[in-house]
Amino acid sequence: MHFLGQVQFGVYQEPEDDPVADSVDAITRHQQSHVNHEAVIVPSHRNPFQNNEEEITFFIGLREVLAQDITPSNFGLTPIEWDSEEYLAFETIRVGCRVAKEVDISLAEPIWYSRACLWCQALSALSFYLLSTEL
Repeated sequence: MHFLGQVQFGVYQEPEDDPVADSVDAITRHQQSHVNHEAVIVPSHRNPFQNNEEEITFFIGLREVLAQDITPSNFGLTPIEWDSEEYLAFETIRVGCRVAKEVDISLAEPIWYSRACLWCQALSALSFYLLSTEL
């Protein structure tokens, strides 16, 4: 802040070594060895609807999907998409870079299945709605 205050008077000095910036750079270099994947494209954060009427129309359609308890396919939510006869109780994920360690994550059906189903219903309805408005 002091630097910007002096610029208005024509005083400019090269910034001295910044210990905070050096620390950030050091941390970034250290963590870089742990990044083993390509960068993920982040979706747009803009509202997908052009106006309030479009948003209302979408939510009316989503309400219908929820009322009819429609479970979309190809999201791993239906029994025919599961490797076993029932919803998985846990999922094993591998963590670690050099020494692979497996961690079991609980997927308790009363909690996670309903959340996953709601998420996929909304995602499927939104995808369908956006595709239908492009035509």
